[in-house]
Amino acid sequence: MRKATTARRTRVPRAIVCLIVIVITALVAAMASIAGAQPVKSVPAAGVGTKAALNSPQCGDDGRLAYPYQQRAPCTRPLKQGESNGGATSQGVTAKTIKVVLLLGNHQQQDQARTMPGGSAPVDHATGQPAYIEDSYPDWQAVLNHSFNLWGRKFEFVTVNPSGPDEAAQRADALKVAEMKPFIVVSSAPATAGGGQVFASELVAKKVIVFYGGVTNKEAGRQAPYRYLGGFDNNAAVINTVQFAARQLQGQTAKWSGDFVDKKRVFGLIRPETGIDWEYFDSTAKKEGLKVASNANLQYSVPLDTSQITAKNQEEAPTIVAKLKSAGVTTVLLFTSFGMNQQVLKAADSLDYHPEWIFSGMGAQDIEITARILQGLAPDQMKHVFGLGDLPLYVSGIDDPQVSWFNWYWGPNQGVYSAGTVGTLYLLNAGVSLAGPKLTPKTFQQGLFSMPLFGGAASNQVQSFMFAQGPAAELPYDEYAQVGLDYAIMWWSPTQTGKGKILFDDGTGRFMYIDNAKRYKAGEWKKGEPKLFEASNSISQFNGLPASDAVPAYQCKGCPSTQS
Repeated sequence: MRKATTARRTRVPRAIVCLIVIVITALVAAMASIAGAQPVKSVPAAGVGTKAALNSPQCGDDGRLAYPYQQRAPCTRPLKQGESNGGATSQGVTAKTIKVVLLLGNHQQQDQARTMPGGSAPVDHATGQPAYIEDSYPDWQAVLNHSFNLWGRKFEFVTVNPSGPDEAAQRADALKVAEMKPFIVVSSAPATAGGGQVFASELVAKKVIVFYGGVTNKEAGRQAPYRYLGGFDNNAAVINTVQFAARQLQGQTAKWSGDFVDKKRVFGLIRPETGIDWEYFDSTAKKEGLKVASNANLQYSVPLDTSQITAKNQEEAPTIVAKLKSAGVTTVLLFTSFGMNQQVLKAADSLDYHPEWIFSGMGAQDIEITARILQGLAPDQMKHVFGLGDLPLYVSGIDDPQVSWFNWYWGPNQGVYSAGTVGTLYLLNAGVSLAGPKLTPKTFQQGLFSMPLFGGAASNQVQSFMFAQGPAAELPYDEYAQVGLDYAIMWWSPTQTGKGKILFDDGTGRFMYIDNAKRYKAGEWKKGEPKLFEASNSISQFNGLPASDAVPAYQCKGCPSTQS
């Protein structure tokens, strides 16, 4: 048993440039109560909904696993006494183990990442000292093992450090990992260290399941059942932003801009050349009647060599912003990275251009730590920021529910805790449990796709993400990402002080949410302009967990925390 600690006030084990990815994996487990119909049938051998499943020791009264957290998967039947699990049902699977390769930065890279803005480390609860990411996997898995049914198997974690980010290194790393014959590979090394799309594609071609983002759902679908993205669904951000802009902003004056308060809104947008299936913007805009100014649909480069990204952003932002200004755009839809936002706002300042900036929620734009950096760079621009937020708000007066779940099993002074580890691990455990005893890439996919839409807007909750895999997300494509499917409406206050969401960092500047942070999913956006930039009808935090998001209480039998 490994002793450990929680990073309860530090949730993102990466530098600020990697913050988006880690926020996603850190928070993906903050989803709750199952709702809706299942568009894909569950694997019959998993026994979901059967008497055997409902009577299993790990099952709660509602048919979901009995642990104290918002996201709780459906119960499955136990193996019968003497029943075989099928043994070696797939590569990387034996009767006793499931091999999972973790592609992680080496210790020097992890040490460097934790010293940068927004960086943090796993924490050993026994010593209060930083630990390494690979140390958190077995301890989080112990928590999940207590509840999930892995059909007599256990995860075998193998850590690999990438040799470099260039294409040749990625191919070499993929070959090295493939020779280990894993069932699943989780690639979460810093982009500058290695991994990447070449690495992922090489493994998919060898029929190895890979968890790694950076492509769209359509591209992941072409690699099914071997590709899962984790993280935010950029396509869903596009669809929701278009519906919000068309139904609640179009036709009104740009009253929250600096330069165009009496002019009817003229929309423009900035988007990356990769990472979005842009057809969904076009089809949704056509259906909703959203008009974009001529020559104001502007694209920026995303080099495969990540070391070139900052220079490209600096080069392209001034030209893009000049075109927006020339087109008379009053309102800019930002489907942009944090790095590009820095350059865009600085360029707007230099051109004395102050439009409304619509944050689309894409890539954790709604986290205070990055918004405060933007405010320091371009305070006059940040006065005009509003849009959609996907991340849960800061909640005062309670322990972090994820930390509480970890401590429920380990107690307060044991286990290596990392907020970023549990997101992907949750999907691994849910997929294996719902696959039934015959574990293959296809049954793993069917198990995940059988989980119905739940959490967030689907469950009338405000502190959880809406979650679904496959067709359950009710979008015009199968879902392979994890979050970014539902949103609340927010605006930026440069004067509000307090803790930011996720990292709980104190500072000046916070996102304010209207309508008590009510969340909407595609198709649900109301018509009529929202009341923004009014502190009297907005909140930046919850003082206690809302009743809609209450976490169930269960005893942890046979756990280190109870010594039983």
